Amino acid sequence: MRSVADYSLGQKIRQYRQERGLTLEELAKRIGISYSFLSAIERNQKRPSLSTIRRIGEALNVPLSYLLAPTGSTVAEKLRLIREGRALSLEDLAEATGIAAELLRRYEAGEAAPSLKELELLSDALDVTVRYFLDSTPGSLGLGRRLAEAREKAGLTLTELAARVGVSVSLLSQIEHDKVVPSLDTLERLAQALGISVCYFLMEQEEVKDLLSSLSPDVLELLRDPRVQGVLRAVRDFSAGELRFLLNWIEYFRRYRHLLR
Repeated sequence: MRSVADYSLGQKIRQYRQERGLTLEELAKRIGISYSFLSAIERNQKRPSLSTIRRIGEALNVPLSYLLAPTGSTVAEKLRLIREGRALSLEDLAEATGIAAELLRRYEAGEAAPSLKELELLSDALDVTVRYFLDSTPGSLGLGRRLAEAREKAGLTLTELAARVGVSVSLLSQIEHDKVVPSLDTLERLAQALGISVCYFLMEQEEVKDLLSSLSPDVLELLRDPRVQGVLRAVRDFSAGELRFLLNWIEYFRRYRHLLR
């Protein structure tokens, strides 16, 4: 079983919404967005803005650092991440759980492992499920790996990108190795420096089988049409500018197709 920490951004939002006992309509109303848009976010079909992600985190009482957390973290890393996301000191958490602050420090340093009973106490105090700490599966492409690939694709060294963003080379290296979760401001500066959307870092890439399974039977049938396959073959060698023009035209058609009926 996967923990919420191993899910995509949309899956995390859906899991937390369900654990909070909220319907799509109720959460959408709290956030101030439409039901259909929130549904699309949870299915990773729409990319929310940073301000929307902030509002979602506030409505679900989930720290943004956790929504953006790298997958496959150890218990020690997860404990530190969620504690800092809740803006709690070790002393605060010790008071809430009855576990000594020094022992908590050892847990976060990986020098000792908490018992199941202690994990239950920590889960209650931090408002997460026990499986957040226990489950661990290899994640898909994490934030750090995505950043490294985008930097290399742009032909930049760590030093060059760090200078553009205004952070230390050490910090940038830690982000790329998923040892540090960057602030949203840093993430925005990184995206701007690399000339990409910040959503590139936040959204999971769907597996092809997952994408296909989300399509309607009519669309799946249409994909079998030789004419449609011919179109797909035709665009595979398009340049970025040509493909962008085509996508913009499709979006224009999607918005105004009702006028053709």
